[in-house]
Amino acid sequence: MRKPNIRLRRKATPKSRNNVFQPPGTISYVGEDRSGKVTAETILYDEIHFSKQDGIFLDQLKEKRVNWFNVDGVHDISILEKIGNKFNLHHLLLEDIANTTQRPKTEFYENYIYQCIKMISYDSENHELNEEQVSLILTEDAVITFQEKTGDVFENIRDRIEGNRGRIRSVKSDYLFYALIDSIIDHYFIAIEEIGDYLDLLEDEVFDNPQKDSLNKAQKNKRMLLQLRRAIFPLRESISRLLKEDSTLIESKTHAYFQDAYDHCIQIIETVESYREINAGLRDMYLSSVSHKMNQIMQVLTIMSSIFIPLTFLAGIYGMNLPHMPEMGWENSYTYFWIACGAIFFSLLGFFKWKKWL
Repeated sequence: MRKPNIRLRRKATPKSRNNVFQPPGTISYVGEDRSGKVTAETILYDEIHFSKQDGIFLDQLKEKRVNWFNVDGVHDISILEKIGNKFNLHHLLLEDIANTTQRPKTEFYENYIYQCIKMISYDSENHELNEEQVSLILTEDAVITFQEKTGDVFENIRDRIEGNRGRIRSVKSDYLFYALIDSIIDHYFIAIEEIGDYLDLLEDEVFDNPQKDSLNKAQKNKRMLLQLRRAIFPLRESISRLLKEDSTLIESKTHAYFQDAYDHCIQIIETVESYREINAGLRDMYLSSVSHKMNQIMQVLTIMSSIFIPLTFLAGIYGMNLPHMPEMGWENSYTYFWIACGAIFFSLLGFFKWKKWL
């Protein structure tokens, strides 16, 4: 028996085919086409000292200090290899960093921890989510972050470090590792709140005055919520690993902060699921609203038809022009005709109102 020709379709990933037949560990960029210059910054600090420079200065790596190396752009493989050689990073890890289609995850190595996470922002003008992969590496004295492009959600952390606010300058690199993850998670709440506001507006629109593109908007929301779900569900699992794994790179007192981040993930997941149910109900609400509106129109047309049927009947009888119709000889026959029509009209109108059909 001939097997059916079934093809599974998925959204094409730019440059993803280049990696299909390459050996494992081959570092090749997978993602949107980018040719711009890779930018970076180096931030070194402890309780007393602080320095911030544009560029990656690996030779300034110092023990007993927190060294934060941030790279904006992963399409330049030479920079990844340079950092990988400095910190003895596994070639499979470098391959994951260059592949921007990774699922959020946590991987433990002997001397470092790798965290992949999706940074989300909501475009309120076009009503769509912007997604960017962020890779974080935690070592004993350093945190390395890789982003797809310039611009992130870490400005508040930079300000806290530079202004020596809070406890961030008095703790080790594992707290910076947590703070970066927590900042990304906090911005999930901002995106969810804006999506919720848009859902409220769309719900009012569907209920009061459903438009032709209301279903298209609901379908677009469905894809956004699914995208957000794919980003946050694996993140819950990876943060759970950070809590359960016994690693010397994360101090026990930092576990309480990761527990808080885990609780935030649970809260976001519950909100996303509730929004998905609301969005799914918009389709049923749209169909019900359209059906109700159509029923109202049909009701008005039916009442109008019911009123004019007897009037049409009278007009048809007295419009036959037969020679022996006694009413035609009456002096006020035309007036009597309109009186009869008016009486029928108002009688039926009163009857419909009494029945509460109007």
